[in-house]
Amino acid sequence: MFTSPHLDHPAIVHGFGTRHDDMAQLLPAYWPRRPIQHERHGTRIAVATEPNEDCGEADGMLTDRPGLLLAIATADCVPVLLARQDGREVAALHVGWRGAHAGIVDCFSLLVRERGGDPGDWIAAIGPAAHACCYEVSEDLVDAFQERTGLPRETVAPRPRRLDLPAIVRWQLAQAGFEHVSARLDCTMCARGDGDRFVYHSYRRDRETRTPIVDVQWSVIAIAAS
Repeated sequence: MFTSPHLDHPAIVHGFGTRHDDMAQLLPAYWPRRPIQHERHGTRIAVATEPNEDCGEADGMLTDRPGLLLAIATADCVPVLLARQDGREVAALHVGWRGAHAGIVDCFSLLVRERGGDPGDWIAAIGPAAHACCYEVSEDLVDAFQERTGLPRETVAPRPRRLDLPAIVRWQLAQAGFEHVSARLDCTMCARGDGDRFVYHSYRRDRETRTPIVDVQWSVIAIAAS
């Protein structure tokens, strides 16, 4: 598990896991009590208030309660961990291409504002995801993102049919008012580590051999328990 320097704060616990990390072992005080969401590639963001809470079908969670670990499972989609700069609220978003196109980032920005906050007071860190080096999609999907965002085609897809979803998500965060955004450049489909082993699970790379729900990596964030 690795952390983002942008989210280093004495009141925040966070990390982006790899395929080899056991979160229950790394975070024993938090993992068993974590709220649960059931990811559906949508735009609903749940507000978690209780340990072991079932937040239902959602692709994002926000909390202002210390000790509640928000956990996002991904295997090519974009994980985004967020925290208010004062450490009083944290959130986690699961952003696949469907969620990105449907506007989950804007939905989160709206939720922040509805709660009396300002996205400019938040820090966002984008974790490992499938990048344009490997993430092949249809030309129709590239067209749809270019039409929705207005971004140049070479930004949406630097190579023919190779979607740069992390770059799109970073742009969406900036457009939604999040001024402090960092991004991890690792591609979940091709990044290799020691012994030439793949560092991350990948839905696309391992589609024929993976075990659903099990072959994922976790991205987590919490307000530190007192």
